[in-house]
Amino acid sequence: MGTTVLKSISAENFASFAEKVTFTCVADGSKKEYAMNTFESGDEVINKVSYVYGSNGSGKTFFCKILREIQRMIALSPLSMMKSSQIKALFPSEELLKPIPKFAFDIAYQELPTTLGIDMIIDDVTYHYEFSVLEQKIVHELLTKKYRRTEKILERTSPSFQDITVKSELKGFEDTKRVVKEDALCLVMAAMLNNDFANMLVDAIKEINIFNMTSPRLNPGELEAFSEERIEKYVKILKKADPTIRGMQVKYEEEEVARQKVDSDDFENREIIQTKTTVGVKTEHALYDHGIEIESGTDQIDFFRDESLGTVKLFTTLPHLFDVLEKGGILVLDEIENSLHPALVKEMISLFINEESNPYHAQLICTTHQPLLVSENVKRDQIWILSKDEFGKSS
Repeated sequence: MGTTVLKSISAENFASFAEKVTFTCVADGSKKEYAMNTFESGDEVINKVSYVYGSNGSGKTFFCKILREIQRMIALSPLSMMKSSQIKALFPSEELLKPIPKFAFDIAYQELPTTLGIDMIIDDVTYHYEFSVLEQKIVHELLTKKYRRTEKILERTSPSFQDITVKSELKGFEDTKRVVKEDALCLVMAAMLNNDFANMLVDAIKEINIFNMTSPRLNPGELEAFSEERIEKYVKILKKADPTIRGMQVKYEEEEVARQKVDSDDFENREIIQTKTTVGVKTEHALYDHGIEIESGTDQIDFFRDESLGTVKLFTTLPHLFDVLEKGGILVLDEIENSLHPALVKEMISLFINEESNPYHAQLICTTHQPLLVSENVKRDQIWILSKDEFGKSS
């Protein structure tokens, strides 16, 4: 699969977005200012970095949750094949199973469906995927493909599998579409039954990285995120926060904490495995004698215990930054400046602008209420301003 480019997302009757709102990463190709901030994909010019700017309570976090909700619905669809007792055993908090939040401040919207949509470019082909949910049932689903002309691949007009039409790359799913339950997405079930085309699109959506920077630290990445080469890159950036850092030692451990069989006639010997990952970090720091660094001496500290919250936050963010920078992809950070000095945030952003550090045109989308981030070297079409009116509607 080629690198995925996020073109746009949309939402209607979702959280504080009552009316349809569409956010796009497409740049104004006629504007040549700050051209280093853009790249070409297919027929489009795309911004490398996009900002969602607004005051507290304007809807910035809900904007990030549009993508999270699409991913959550993808994760939920295969569970339609499981018994309720199995689902509760896997997800005791039931956080995953909550209904989609509708616009809450007008009762008229409670009887209307929630519609979520995403447009992606993969290998110069644009895919538009959207679905509507009402009372936890999928009442509408649409997938189109555009390369020179637009082709409809999937259309669903009711919760029933009988009202699903599949064409082209999904045509092979026609005879097995009866496995699609009322609360499951057809595209996801086609992927579950090993349709390569559906798998490609589902994986592209699932691989969008979304993080809330208000967390004290982000979840650790994969083992490869702590290779010697990577750690050298991390140390180089961490020095901007703590100039005494000279080296870093990382202990990475992963253990299985739960294993649950999928008890269904449609799948054999399938299991869902839950794992727990822990990362221990010790950093080596310079020692000085009257302000002169001692060449042979370093002091070692417990990084997570002794470093500042901001430096820890920066470190736990870096693996996710470099994952997309080194491979291409999409990273969404909610409140990017949380606990970080604006100079450090600008350093992170510059990694995406620089062609050398971002050769595969990874995209960064961040929410912020820090005006310093959007005040210089930024094009107007990189900034989306969110506001909320007197009726609680974000636009």
